[in-house]
Amino acid sequence: MRALVLCVALAVGAGAAVTVRDGCGEDASVVAKVEGRDHVRVLHSVVGETSPCYAVILRHDGTDVNGYILGVTLPAIQEFERNRASAPAISAAPPVEPATAIIAPVLPSIGAPFEAWRGFDISGKRMEIAPASARATLVIFWAGGIKSSERLAKDVMKTESEFRAKGLKAFGFIEAPGIGRAEYYLDDMGLDYPQALNRQNMAAKYKANPIRGTILVIDSSSRIVASSSDPKEIRAAVAKLLSAN
Repeated sequence: MRALVLCVALAVGAGAAVTVRDGCGEDASVVAKVEGRDHVRVLHSVVGETSPCYAVILRHDGTDVNGYILGVTLPAIQEFERNRASAPAISAAPPVEPATAIIAPVLPSIGAPFEAWRGFDISGKRMEIAPASARATLVIFWAGGIKSSERLAKDVMKTESEFRAKGLKAFGFIEAPGIGRAEYYLDDMGLDYPQALNRQNMAAKYKANPIRGTILVIDSSSRIVASSSDPKEIRAAVAKLLSAN
């Protein structure tokens, strides 16, 4: 089983010719090169690859570039590994507590609004998440190759199917080192709702944990009203939200 190890490190890229790619494979396309004054934030390492691979955000001339770096020559990655080796095991951050959102008479917002998203799904088709176009929207951040996370992605399909006629839509962002690996994870899952790569690191933006799997419930005003890794809590939030609309 392949797993992703989450950890965050901040460092400055040094002068070595290091490239940022759109995947972990040697044939992955180069999206940027690390220059002397660039800042590199290491998000996590990808376990199971032939060569060490790290998901990073490169800050270059005021612009953030998301991608993957192969090898451990970059000082930021070396610092990341030193910190990980010296630190105790880090537990995954728990999801935002959804209890208030579920039991309150009116579902309140529990975080920043979900911003409309446009891009392409794993198969290259256009994908758009526009909460205003649905009575309720589910967005799951999950990791391929993690059985518990994959089960949660299947639970989303069940909930979406149950409430589809009442106006529920579902979308997924899969954590994977590239399109090919994402297709490999999705091959036997039978998911019937759109999936895209988490290229813009949206999971961190919405405080979601892909390894554990995190589902957001979003109302038609783009407010996030629940966030959980428990499918029963998510179903209850959806039922309450749709009954109130």
